[in-house]
Amino acid sequence: MHTVVSAQDLLHRGARRSISLAAASLLVMASMGTTEAQVFKVHQWTAGWDSFGEPLNFMKSNVAWVVNTKTKTLAVNFLLVAARPSKLYQVGVAIFCTGTIPTTFGQFPTLIGGACISSTRQGVTASNSGAELGVVTTDINGNGSFAVFVGPIASGTYNVEFQARDAAGCGLTGGANGLGTCSVDFQSPGPFGTTTTITIP
Repeated sequence: MHTVVSAQDLLHRGARRSISLAAASLLVMASMGTTEAQVFKVHQWTAGWDSFGEPLNFMKSNVAWVVNTKTKTLAVNFLLVAARPSKLYQVGVAIFCTGTIPTTFGQFPTLIGGACISSTRQGVTASNSGAELGVVTTDINGNGSFAVFVGPIASGTYNVEFQARDAAGCGLTGGANGLGTCSVDFQSPGPFGTTTTITIP
């Protein structure tokens, strides 16, 4: 489930939900000059497909995104409220697919070279790849956000779930691969295999 909001409403929500103004402004700038000007999709987080006990205020935490069709760029903001204090959550996107997808998602490499690998979570079996986009660092109250531009992205239709992992380093050079870093604490939307569609012209 998602909602569609204007840039102004997102900024107002941001003030209420502790989203940084810098992140909200980044999303506003990303929408300038597009046919969908200043229209964002906002998805609430749900518990992840690997971990179901991680703390989070699910009512106030969300993922907001918008596509700039002229630049083929995705702007996305990950917001966590009342998560575990002083913790790193690696955030990214799972792309549900068959066969293969491009080896990059914008400037980020896709997992396993874009191969769509079958996995089973929450009683659902589906093939997916994905990309790691960054890290949310929470403060002493468990609040944090991370905003990123992704692009240009190859033209196509991407059925995705956003995700937040249990730590940082999964699939990244220099990261602590394994050791629980790849477990998904939060997904948006959910449950596993429930996607939102990102269309790049």
